[in-house]
Amino acid sequence: MRVVLDTNILISAFIFPGGPPEAVYRAVLDGRVELVASPPLLAELGRVLVDKFGWEPSLGAEAVSQVARIAIVVRPDERVEVVVDDPDDDRVLEAAAAGGADVIVSGDRHLLRLRSWNGIRIERAAAFLKRLEES
Repeated sequence: MRVVLDTNILISAFIFPGGPPEAVYRAVLDGRVELVASPPLLAELGRVLVDKFGWEPSLGAEAVSQVARIAIVVRPDERVEVVVDDPDDDRVLEAAAAGGADVIVSGDRHLLRLRSWNGIRIERAAAFLKRLEES
């Protein structure tokens, strides 16, 4: 199963260990799911870790490198305009489409409101974990 982890899920996995976002990230590390990412999502991850959470730039770059190493990094060639209230969320949809993702795991209300897009489920980390355990 291929998943896109929204930046807020990755941030939570790195900053607030012990919760569902970290468990989802560990499922990627354990090889139970394949992570799909894109350059815009990786850049946002680094930017948020450094600017919002005060990480040293070298640590932010190291986190981005780790994610890039374990992910299938795709370069979306089609732009979408779906999330009117937050167009940056469209980058998540673009990565999911380009990477053939089955699921987008997010905590973002704009994306969660969609529930699915082009056959790709959009769900919270806890719901994804429950579904993963049942399969």
